[in-house]
Amino acid sequence: MKSDAQARPVTIRDVGPRDGLQMAKAVMPTTAKLAWIDAMVAAGVTELEAASFVPPTALPQMADAAEVVRTVRARHPRVRVVALAPNLRGARDGAAAGAQSIIIPVSASEAHCRANVRRSRDEQVAELGRIVAFARSLGPDVPRIEAGISTAFGCSLQGRVPEDEVVALAAALAETGADIVALADTLGYATPSHIRRLVRAVRAEIGADRFGNLHLHDTLGAALANAMAALEEGVRGFDAALGGLGGCPFAPGSVGNVATEDLVHLLESEGFDTGIDLEALIAARAVLAAGLPSEPLHGRVAAAGVPRTYRPAASRDRAARGTAMGDARQMPTAAATPAGLPLAGIRVIEFSHMVMGPSCGMVLADLGADVIKVEPAPAGDNTRRLTGPAIGFFPAFNRNKRSLCVDLKRPAGLALVRRLIAGADVVVENFRPGAMDRLGLGAEAMTALNPRLVYCSCKGFLPGPYEHRAALDEVVQMMGGLAYMTGPPGRPLRAGASVNDIMGGLFGAVAVLAALRRRDATGQGGVVQSGLFETNMVLVAQHMARAAIEGQDPEPFGAPELKKPWPLYDVFDTADPGQQVFVGVVTETQWRAFCEAFGLTDLLADPGLARMADLAAARPRILARVAGLFRTLSKAELMARCEMLGLPFAPIARPAELLDDPHLHASGGLLPIDMNRTRPEGEGASALATAGLPALPITLPAGRPGLTRQPPFPGEHGLAVAREAGLEEAEIRRLIEDGVLTIPATAGTEAETV
Repeated sequence: MKSDAQARPVTIRDVGPRDGLQMAKAVMPTTAKLAWIDAMVAAGVTELEAASFVPPTALPQMADAAEVVRTVRARHPRVRVVALAPNLRGARDGAAAGAQSIIIPVSASEAHCRANVRRSRDEQVAELGRIVAFARSLGPDVPRIEAGISTAFGCSLQGRVPEDEVVALAAALAETGADIVALADTLGYATPSHIRRLVRAVRAEIGADRFGNLHLHDTLGAALANAMAALEEGVRGFDAALGGLGGCPFAPGSVGNVATEDLVHLLESEGFDTGIDLEALIAARAVLAAGLPSEPLHGRVAAAGVPRTYRPAASRDRAARGTAMGDARQMPTAAATPAGLPLAGIRVIEFSHMVMGPSCGMVLADLGADVIKVEPAPAGDNTRRLTGPAIGFFPAFNRNKRSLCVDLKRPAGLALVRRLIAGADVVVENFRPGAMDRLGLGAEAMTALNPRLVYCSCKGFLPGPYEHRAALDEVVQMMGGLAYMTGPPGRPLRAGASVNDIMGGLFGAVAVLAALRRRDATGQGGVVQSGLFETNMVLVAQHMARAAIEGQDPEPFGAPELKKPWPLYDVFDTADPGQQVFVGVVTETQWRAFCEAFGLTDLLADPGLARMADLAAARPRILARVAGLFRTLSKAELMARCEMLGLPFAPIARPAELLDDPHLHASGGLLPIDMNRTRPEGEGASALATAGLPALPITLPAGRPGLTRQPPFPGEHGLAVAREAGLEEAEIRRLIEDGVLTIPATAGTEAETV
């Protein structure tokens, strides 16, 4: 095999989403299929057999065929999307969905042909002719018609098919007009010598340029040896399936396709360039397993681990070749996030500013979604330029996102964004009512464009009398009772963080997840909303309930006369000047332990303090006694004693101190954010170049969601996003020159490739 052919690329078409699934016992949800496909594309797969256009009653697994093909075409315009159709009707449906190649199965075995497509072999050749005529009538959008000769190497229903019959069938298919003729070892019965003879004969008969991929099953464990034999005969295209999924329901005894990961390992090790990142491909198995948990996955390399001796054939020049070939791995797509995250494969287009919308998008991004933040050209989101208490908004809520900086007031900019939404799963927006409609990007228009779209509006108020009012966190805190409950009487006080904006974004993300789950069942997206005012009411619900029970307004938490139900639930001074500690004692068990540890046994022995209600009533004298005691203790000593007792306690920390909190560091709760990326160029540097900002306060089976992408520069990912939308380089250059698309100098090499 050491020859000039060694440097030539080899194409692997992953057929798992079609052939791999047709034998699966469970129906894989559409979202899970798309996530699996996204993960394979991110690993470098450039050809996919995505679906079969057959009646859903015959194969429920393929009921979403048109949807899958359309979505993959929209998300990955540089990937060749292939579909199988057994007849003219299926071919028409596949072409309408946008399949670039349509495979027409024609069995070499007469018995298999009648079982598989309910026609004789000659009748299926004639059907191919009708499909070719239909395809030619489509003009410039004609899909490539591939004739796939199944059971070419033997059939469990008929036995061995004479080789001369296979060659004659290939000639008939080529003469009928098939652009490509391919051979399939449907049962996995082939041997290397059989592969060599039949491949050589068919290529000689129809010409090497019309010979398609070799489709290999691994029933007898000979698939990799057969691939090597085919390589020696000049074959440069193979079908395989991630995890070795597959089989044929009309060929008893057939088992899975050769595992894509095993084939990649073999070919790359032998010096052929597949363009596929083996480790990323193996990682994509986790996405497949999550979407199809009942199906066992196969594959020798995944089981054994990638050998330390493994070296990809073209690792030295793949980066240069990737741009010319449209290598999907050069583009950060939905599956560029870790494959194990639950929203891998979900694409979100975010139109937002300030906090509520960005926090919704951040939650989805942290969970693995590909979030594209659409910012106004040329300077990006105005939130970047806020000062004072709002200076931290952008770095806090825009990690793990990509940025597209585009002028939506220009038709070309609007067209680009509409193309993105057509292939997206979710839109998130938090602008004033009517703003998106005026741009032509409102919920009604976008869900009509993309019926699977979940359109999330984060608004000040849900539909009702207030819905057209302008809203801020302060506004809803004041009108929603939270400010009243926070400050002292007569002095309503805003909470010291954007509590409603942040929680409103979180509730928006919850609504999106619910709508995506519903879409799995119905196939339809829809409109969801989150309300700032309504979020505030969730926070005040406990006080509303108290008012209903007692028949009067509760006193604010800041009121001196607030009747707390516990003896200690207060902030105390310590012996260290200016240092305070909150201490709570909220059960009778804690009260006994507290009194014994701090030498207050006389209070413990007082029969008038036997019950929690007695202790609450005696708060004034208890507080005076305890406050005097705590002023004799250092902050460190008081905290150590409280921790030993298991009491609720807390230092009164300041934000700057939390940047180095030991618990947050140890638990993975601080993410290293590049603070200078979030400020406009030339507008000053951050005091800290990198700061640890809080991660989502959750753990997942794979650990805590982390940092996969720094908050973006304005327009940092515009080139990649425009290419993913299917724009040609000349068109992208024109958008940049016209000021429709802004690409910053800080995008570095990405900007230089235009």
